[in-house]
Amino acid sequence: MRSFQQLKGLDRNVWIRFAGEAMNGVAFMMLMPFLALYLKDKVDSMWLVGVIMSVAPIASVFGTMLGGRMADVYGRKPIMIGSMLGNGLIMIGFIFFDSFLAFVLLSAFMGFFNSLFHPAASAMVADVTEPDKRTEAFGLLRLGHNIGAATGPLIGASIIVISKSIIFMITASSVIIYALIVAFFIRESLPIKERKDSVLDKDEEKENLPSPFKVLVQDKLLLIFVLTGIIISMSFSQTEGMLPLHFDNELKHLSPSQNPFPYLMAFNGILVVLFQLPISSFASRKKIGFIMVLGTLLFGLGQLAVGWLPYYFYEDRTDFTIILMVLLIVYGIYTVGEMLITPVQMTFISNLAPEHLRGTYMGAAGLQWILGGAIGPLISGFLLDRSLGNVLFSMLGVGCIAAGIIYVWIDKLSSKTMTIKREKALQQ
Repeated sequence: MRSFQQLKGLDRNVWIRFAGEAMNGVAFMMLMPFLALYLKDKVDSMWLVGVIMSVAPIASVFGTMLGGRMADVYGRKPIMIGSMLGNGLIMIGFIFFDSFLAFVLLSAFMGFFNSLFHPAASAMVADVTEPDKRTEAFGLLRLGHNIGAATGPLIGASIIVISKSIIFMITASSVIIYALIVAFFIRESLPIKERKDSVLDKDEEKENLPSPFKVLVQDKLLLIFVLTGIIISMSFSQTEGMLPLHFDNELKHLSPSQNPFPYLMAFNGILVVLFQLPISSFASRKKIGFIMVLGTLLFGLGQLAVGWLPYYFYEDRTDFTIILMVLLIVYGIYTVGEMLITPVQMTFISNLAPEHLRGTYMGAAGLQWILGGAIGPLISGFLLDRSLGNVLFSMLGVGCIAAGIIYVWIDKLSSKTMTIKREKALQQ
């Protein structure tokens, strides 16, 4: 209750985005748990599924390069609106095309438009939120998404039996409606000084703003953060994208309709709805490094468990009900780690970024998701074709735990850097 009372003071923009994220959460989580299985039926191998899914984050490099800088020049709203309208058209494209090359192109454009949205949207939240409230604000947005995620997979499991096209149409409609909500109800949040400068001389402003890659070179803390985050990104993308294929490979004694993945995704969403706000409130009172090492430890243990348990379930011909109960417990541990990591990552970047470069920093930070999302499906497709899912998720689990140790070190360096900056400011 106290967490909700603290959120009342958040800016209207954040609450409107919360509603939009909830709506999109239903639509996308109807689709995403079944996308890899859908593609598996359309192409010849799981490695080709991995290729299709890796193209999106590779194309995101270009969206990230443009999205963050454009958000700092032209404002947050137009970038958010344009990216969502583009994504809606791509979703419709999945209905009408049915070949490997077409899926590659659609995946590329989907990745491009997705990456335009996130730096601008994250910068907007940072613009309208005080530093000590940012972890809770980003946690609220995750809550909105997961309100939809709690129901989306189960709804999708029902609809996909009737028609796969309906799911793509619902997702496309949701994204387009969200774009209209942003257009009519969200106010522009680009800081006034930067907005005036961009209106007076946009060409000069574009020349002065560094690219995300230049920011990475100049800010070593940001670079280390992004490189460390690649393994976290790989873990997220493979758990959400390729885990159903791992279950399909290992749990051969179960029927296709008994794949546990949709139930795990729904459970993940329910847990986030119930506990994201209190966990974000708890995290906002602790050191970022402590929260991230705790989150990555739980996250990594969850990865190790989902990697190896299916092998033993098949050896013992374990009943579906028992399998589901055990995996729900494991996924609960994984989800707590996820709820700790995600909003705190965004808070770290928000605090690190200069005000006039928030969009650029968010874009640079997004490279960790791009690289992890691009590399992960290629590795997982190769290993899953050889029924080595246990090796895949063991690598990811150990990598996540190691990443947590590096995050503690980064947080200490960041705290020292900010202290030095404050001392210099007081001396002037």
